[in-house]
Amino acid sequence: MIDHNPYPRPTAETVASWPGYLYMVWEREAMRIAKENGHTVLTDDPVLARYRFTNIRRRADRMTKWFIEHLIKPNNNRADLWFTLLIGRLINWPPTLQALLDYMVIPCEPQDFDPDTFSFVLEAQKAKGLKVYGGAYMVYPTMMDKGGVKSASIAKYIIGDAVKRAPDIHAQVWAPYEEPSIERVVTALSQCFGVSTFISGQVAADLSYTPGHLGEATDLYTWAPLGPGSQRGLNFLYGKALNHTWKQNDFNTALSEANLRVYNELDISDLTLHDVQNTMCEYSKYVKALQGLGNPKSTYRTETEY
Repeated sequence: MIDHNPYPRPTAETVASWPGYLYMVWEREAMRIAKENGHTVLTDDPVLARYRFTNIRRRADRMTKWFIEHLIKPNNNRADLWFTLLIGRLINWPPTLQALLDYMVIPCEPQDFDPDTFSFVLEAQKAKGLKVYGGAYMVYPTMMDKGGVKSASIAKYIIGDAVKRAPDIHAQVWAPYEEPSIERVVTALSQCFGVSTFISGQVAADLSYTPGHLGEATDLYTWAPLGPGSQRGLNFLYGKALNHTWKQNDFNTALSEANLRVYNELDISDLTLHDVQNTMCEYSKYVKALQGLGNPKSTYRTETEY
């Protein structure tokens, strides 16, 4: 797979097409294989080489690997794992999360969450001149505390609302008479103040990496949360206006078609629909860069902070 991409490198004129999408998926997977085999040059594609693009499988990304190793595996048997993962994705920066683990702020049952220690740990990291939050997801805790402390606002308004709603969320994660469902958990989590379907989808995807939670979800390959980047990628692919908004069912159908093409044409058969949603978001970034509509915000560099 690493030696030859079956599709030609697209141009600005040809990238908004199925061959353009399949080229990017193949090339990004080839880069992963090359890196794991010790290659220093991962691709000759100037856009993919310069900017940061996630792997086609979300679980292969460095951040998610850390989550699996440090948050998911050690807490696989905890019914409140969803709560730890929600906090994890709101922060999304392993050194900060490790500090929360060290101070035993997480894991915890929602009713035992300590907002003061949570804020203390984050502000201590900040005082040391350390990065506190990851840049992949934007979290807006509230406009109610203008000029306040972000960590305290996250603890009070976002995590605090999740604590209040914990019984309902727990009932959806562990619905006793129903099959596990990504959609149901995302819907429950997204009712929390400040938690979008995007963040909720990240938590649900994390829960799918353990069979005790959503690893056996019946909609793992048929449902994914709507996201702005993935919708834009589909708009490029289907020739729609860039601001076109997809309905959930149409979104799922379009992603399923993409997954089928990846399987039939690239012989990649293990992508969940959330994985495909991620590839569509990365495809949007790739198209925009080629067409001069805007470059990705992060350049590629080897991560050394964790």
